Amino acid sequence: MNKPLRLILGLALLGTVIAGGLGWRTWAATAKPKSAAKPPPLVGVTTSRTLDLPVRFAAQGHIVPLNQVDIRPQVTGVIRSVNFREGDEVKPGQLLFELDASDVVAQLRRAEAQANQIHAQLDDATRDLNRTLQLVKSGFMSAAVVDTARSKAESLQAQFKAAQADVDSSRVRVGYTRIFAPIAGKTGAVVVHPGSLAQVGDAAPLVSIVQFDPIAVEFTLPERDLAAVRDAQAAGDTQVGIDLDGTTRSGELSFIDNRVNTGNGTISLKASFANADRHLWPGAYVRVTLSAGTTKNAVVLPPQAVLEGPDGNFIFQVDSDKQVVSRPVTLLRIQDHNAVVDGLRSGETVVVEGARSLRSGMTVAIDNAAAASTAANGAAR
Repeated sequence: MNKPLRLILGLALLGTVIAGGLGWRTWAATAKPKSAAKPPPLVGVTTSRTLDLPVRFAAQGHIVPLNQVDIRPQVTGVIRSVNFREGDEVKPGQLLFELDASDVVAQLRRAEAQANQIHAQLDDATRDLNRTLQLVKSGFMSAAVVDTARSKAESLQAQFKAAQADVDSSRVRVGYTRIFAPIAGKTGAVVVHPGSLAQVGDAAPLVSIVQFDPIAVEFTLPERDLAAVRDAQAAGDTQVGIDLDGTTRSGELSFIDNRVNTGNGTISLKASFANADRHLWPGAYVRVTLSAGTTKNAVVLPPQAVLEGPDGNFIFQVDSDKQVVSRPVTLLRIQDHNAVVDGLRSGETVVVEGARSLRSGMTVAIDNAAAASTAANGAAR
């Protein structure tokens, strides 16, 4: 074999070896062992159950008076005396203020004088009418004269009644110069003093009187709770408790508003409380608990089992094949570490741990240790 031929064969053999090596490296780089199947997610489950659960609603409320009166003058006058001290407890009918009555007394005297003058004229007109009637009967005067005398007497009678009304009005105005307490309660700050001018229409009252005993607590509840509260109230099965600075008191539900607030979907309520010791002070905030009977066979779950999505609350239910299904429920309330729900029966298996990464149709593995712990906690409650 000549030298050129040997050179060509050598080069061909070298190319074959190089191509084979490159092909093997490409196959080795791209060839991957098949990965093992991903295990199903591990979840803890619980079983829905029913309880006879006392209905209790919690809210934040504030103390308000059941009765409050702003004392304002009915006539303009100078304050002559203030007959109490600000902050005093006053009784109904107790004298609070006296105003200078000189002007209104003068108006009364003027009205009385006017009434007396008209009354004297009426007496004269009545006597003239009686004499005219006698003369007509005797034939000395015509009947037309009687009509004139009677008309004059009737006109003066109407004027006298108007004058008497002016007298009564002036007497009322004189009475307004002495201002009495209309209710029993505690007075607030006094904004006038002897010598001050009290005017009708002033923005600030002379003083405010607030009733302390009994007193009320005002609070709101979501609209969805209204039916349960109304049913319990109709059955006489409501009780309201408040907690203020570690002190607990019981009262009675006294008011449910006649409309729902469309802005926030709540209903306003009030409860009345005895307050002889003045421990409850208007304006203070308190924690309110409203007991409204008992819900029979309420379906409950641990609160963490109830999730919230764009369309509302839902749970993941586990079927016999260990597949999860999303199911909508209505969360009625959370009470005593239980979520009270509607739309679920007792005895259903529900995911309570590990639900955040689930989707409907997924197969799951049940963590028996977590399920046993959840069941034990539920039984203890």
